[in-house]
Amino acid sequence: MKTTTSKTAQVSSAIYELNGKPPITQAFPLGLQQLLAMFVGNIVPMLLVSGSAGLSTAQSTLLLQSSLLGAGVATLLQLFPLKLGYIQTGSGLPVMMGLTYTFLPICVSVSIQYGLAALFGAQLIGAFASIFIGLIIPKVRKLFPPIVTGTIIVSIGISCFPTAAYNLAGGQGAADVGALHNWVIGAIVILVIMVCSGYGKGLVNAAAILIGIITGYVVSLFWGIIDFSPVKEAAWFAAPKPLAFGLEFHWNFALVFILLFFINAVEMTGDFTVSATGGLGRQPKNSELRGGIIGNAIACAFSSIFNCFATGTYSQCSGIVALTKVCSRYVMGCGAITLVVSAFCPKLSAVLSTIPNCVIGGATVVVFSMISMSGMSLVAKSRFTNRSMLICGTACALGLGISFAKDTLSGAGEYAQMFFGESSIILVAGTAIFLNLLLPKNEVDKEVDQELKDEIAKNED
Repeated sequence: MKTTTSKTAQVSSAIYELNGKPPITQAFPLGLQQLLAMFVGNIVPMLLVSGSAGLSTAQSTLLLQSSLLGAGVATLLQLFPLKLGYIQTGSGLPVMMGLTYTFLPICVSVSIQYGLAALFGAQLIGAFASIFIGLIIPKVRKLFPPIVTGTIIVSIGISCFPTAAYNLAGGQGAADVGALHNWVIGAIVILVIMVCSGYGKGLVNAAAILIGIITGYVVSLFWGIIDFSPVKEAAWFAAPKPLAFGLEFHWNFALVFILLFFINAVEMTGDFTVSATGGLGRQPKNSELRGGIIGNAIACAFSSIFNCFATGTYSQCSGIVALTKVCSRYVMGCGAITLVVSAFCPKLSAVLSTIPNCVIGGATVVVFSMISMSGMSLVAKSRFTNRSMLICGTACALGLGISFAKDTLSGAGEYAQMFFGESSIILVAGTAIFLNLLLPKNEVDKEVDQELKDEIAKNED
């Protein structure tokens, strides 16, 4: 196996290959880096819903276990797809899956008014409908040239900035939000990541995010802000119980979920593009996009049975791939397996949940910035013509502007607030697609379009 030698570490080149199998001593910590980047974000939707719905401690613990199991299974389906004829049940790209925030507002609303059974029933119907969405994604791919996809990815990264900032300050709604120690620890994490990325070689460079998180955790220990009581109270073993809340079917909710699954597919297409372009240096194949959406549909159907909310790609993990170039599916698989194991060991998941928000915030500040820059690199492929700047600028200004000022939709109704106010993606994507179809193309724009078609055709061969 080829290795790269440096003064600080000897790192297997396999970590930079999609099908590479580096030694477990390197694969596990790099997989743990991916897991830590998404872990807190993965359990937050469950915590928010369980708190809003007034669930018992036992029910909340079950939802937490289920979120880990659902994320782990969804990631494994993406990384190691099964092929059924020309259709595969996953993308095969280096991505990590977790609970998507696209569904969070409707999950909170439905769980409060009708209970979790209605939520999981609507999600199950939407998951099966999402298989059809996966089948048509290659057909509508022409609607997503670099200027559109890049604009969507830029907006994904920017829309996550407030989340990173709140975490950096200690967590939105936390008792110590804005406290000095949160800012200091978060700044230390950012600084360590920058130093490791800028000056580190080999494994130090590849594991910059993990090193930053570990450093922040150690500082937090000395600062005395880590609460280990959840670890003491957690059991060593407990199996997630399927259909613990039952299933109820309400078609009005199902229709909303189907629309949200389409939005989720657009977001996933953006993250697939970040992982493929940032880690592999190419556009994702049609088969990968189709398989990725279908694989997530299957995972969401599984999640509906095992009390987990809908899953999607995690932008921060795609950002890590773009930053470190570590794209081995084996590495990501180590993180996914750890998630599944944690689902059966509440004590282990409790240990991971003790990571302070400020530590996660420091890491995600860097990662979300890389997502935005990955999107900007795609926008740059349009060569910054007047047309491309109009599309990107207008779509981001409209979509992000309204999502950051969602009270402007107070008179538009509940569904409009949910679709356009809680997430910028649908407005950004819709505006970018509309303007791309409306505005005339000059010779440079036509040349860019042809280059993309040639690149996609080359990848498909």
